Amino acid sequence: MVKAIVDAVDIDLKTGTTLGYYTFGQERPNVFILGAMYGRSATDVYASYLIMKHLEGLDRIDGSVTFLPVSSPLAFRLGTRVSPLDSKDLDTVFPGNEHGTVTERTAWEIWRRASQADYIIELRTGWLNCTSHVVAMHRDYIHVRNLASQIGLPYVVQSTGTRGALTTEAAHEGIPAVSIEMRGDTDQVDSQVAVGVKEAILNLLRIKDMIVGEKLEASNSLMGRLQHVNVDTEGFFIPTVDLGEPVKSGAVLGHVQDKGEIMTPFDGAVISLSRINYVFEGDMIARIAPPLGEQWPSMAVEQEETAPVRRKW
Repeated sequence: MVKAIVDAVDIDLKTGTTLGYYTFGQERPNVFILGAMYGRSATDVYASYLIMKHLEGLDRIDGSVTFLPVSSPLAFRLGTRVSPLDSKDLDTVFPGNEHGTVTERTAWEIWRRASQADYIIELRTGWLNCTSHVVAMHRDYIHVRNLASQIGLPYVVQSTGTRGALTTEAAHEGIPAVSIEMRGDTDQVDSQVAVGVKEAILNLLRIKDMIVGEKLEASNSLMGRLQHVNVDTEGFFIPTVDLGEPVKSGAVLGHVQDKGEIMTPFDGAVISLSRINYVFEGDMIARIAPPLGEQWPSMAVEQEETAPVRRKW
C-alpha cells in the first residue's frame, strides 16, 4: 500500500489557518491537486478524498501526487468566498506575498508548492448548477491544452485568464494547469459528481503511466468562454433543457411561469443551468459555452464569472 506523507504548514496560528498536504509517491512527474479555494466546496473536497482513498490501495505510484484538499481553511469553514480576516479571495492574489495578509501568505505558500509541480489540477464547486467541465487557457497555451484534452470530461471551456488566479499564473509560467468545476452545494456533497471527477483524474494518471489500470481514451470538445443568460423578469424559473445539451441561438432554455420563455442568444453547450427557482430581474439562469473559431456568435461578449445581480425593486 502507498502511504501518504503528511505535511502541515501553519500560516496563522491565532486563527488556526493551517494547510494540510498529503503526498503519495516521491518521484517525478508530480501532480498537484487542490480544492476548496473558497467555501462552496463540499463536493470537490469529497472528490479529493475519494482519489486519495484509491491511491492508498495501490502497490506503487510511478511519480507522485500531492493533495491540498482545503486551500482556504477559514473561508471553507464559514462557507464564504473571501477570508473573514482580510476580505480577500484566495484565487485572486497568486503568487501571493510572504509578508502580506493571511490570504496573501496562504497564496504564497501554495504557490511555493505549485510552482514545483509538473501538472496542476484545481477542483472547485460551481455556484450555479452545472455539468462537470474543465476550465483552462487552452486557446493560449499548448501545454495547457494537452493536459485538458487528457481529462475525460465532455467539455473544456476557455478560461477568462484573470491574473491572480492560480491556474492563470501557473500557465504563464509554463506549468500545465487546469480547473475542474463540478456541481454541488455549500454544505452538501453530490457523490455521483465526485465519483465522476475521481474517475476522470484516475484515468489521467493512467494515461501518464503513473498508476496501473486500463486507460480509457479521453474525448472532449474545446469551447469558448462562458456566456451568461439572464432573465428580464421575476417569477418561478422552470428549465426545459438538460445540462450538457447543445443548443442553437433562439432555443428555449426554460420559462418564467406565467411570464414567458427564456431563450439563449448563443449557440453552444449548456454548461450551467438554474434548477427550478424563484428569480429576479437580472438573475443569471444559464451559462453557455460557444464553439470556437468562426462558429463563435458575433453577439457573444466575453464576460468575467461574477455573481449575478439580484434586483428586487
